[in-house]
Amino acid sequence: MKKICHLTSVHQRFDGRIFRKECISLQAAGYEVSLIVADGKGDQFVDNISIYDVGVKVGRIKRIFKTAKNVLKRAVELNCDVYHFHDPELIFAGLKLKRLGKKVIFDMHENIPADIEEKPYIRPILRNIVSFFYRKLEIYAVKRFDGIVSTRESINERLSPYNSNIVLVTNFPIVDEIIEKERSRTPVICFAGAVVPQWRHKEIINAIENIDNIKYQLAGPADDVYLNELKSLKGWSKVNYIGRVPFDQVKAMYRKETIGVAIYIYCKNMDGMTGSLSNTKLFEYMNWEIPIVCTDFTLWKKIIVDEVQCGICVNPYDVNAISKAITYLYENPDIALQMGKNGRKAVLKKYNWDTQAQKLLMLYNKITNN
Repeated sequence: MKKICHLTSVHQRFDGRIFRKECISLQAAGYEVSLIVADGKGDQFVDNISIYDVGVKVGRIKRIFKTAKNVLKRAVELNCDVYHFHDPELIFAGLKLKRLGKKVIFDMHENIPADIEEKPYIRPILRNIVSFFYRKLEIYAVKRFDGIVSTRESINERLSPYNSNIVLVTNFPIVDEIIEKERSRTPVICFAGAVVPQWRHKEIINAIENIDNIKYQLAGPADDVYLNELKSLKGWSKVNYIGRVPFDQVKAMYRKETIGVAIYIYCKNMDGMTGSLSNTKLFEYMNWEIPIVCTDFTLWKKIIVDEVQCGICVNPYDVNAISKAITYLYENPDIALQMGKNGRKAVLKKYNWDTQAQKLLMLYNKITNN
């Protein structure tokens, strides 16, 4: 039995992509799977997967050096056949494992050079410089790794000249059996994820300010500064903010919701106005028969409006357009209900994790048999 180890210095141990999708799929396919994390919660054995903890995450700089070093040390001790890492600060650990004769896969959740150019904690004058040197490092490493897993076509296009074993594995949802949805008399829009400005929460709250009899169910982590800014808005009285909750509670929330919002800004990490399929939100809503109001990214609009007809796409900077879309779905419940059913049907047929797990397993089969 081949031994597989996933490595992360950033993500939670039960991360939806890393643990619930990739690790569990590999274990079900017959691999012996381990996961190294850095959350201070201790070692654990769950769903036949061994989780090893190297300690609490520290500040960003210490994480890049100290935590990454601890992750590498534990990885070497485990002596696995394949190592699959998920964070750019582990790129040197990946190169070290290659020098030790191991098979290594780099899982790119983001367009990292573009993401660096928009990092608020890097001084603007330095962002392009840091991005330039990271891009050079990335190409150097990609040439040496045994496989690359990406979440968007633009990454494949950029890096395929340097590694032929690159595969697109998107974050389509694991299909849930839907228990009878609880239809509320009070329309509820919902969002579960990072409560950050990029997701246009301020614009959404302003958009529902004058919509009668509606609530915004908001779940996820938020920093105090941004949360206080949201609380100062007039429409905050319509918001029910419940903070960070486990995904089982998010699913319970989805059972009751009327409209799902996924309104993200245009930015380099989303390939401008093109968008990407790396985010799970759209497909979670579709999976739970929830009609969607989302950004009019070219890629999203092609699926949501043109192909599946399960929602409405809007300009993320246009509060009036957001308000009109929410109001339309609120005032036309039969249309909203049909959109939800269209989304669910598309997930069952095409936009589900099983289709992506097969691509991941094909990559592993190719790597482990060489």
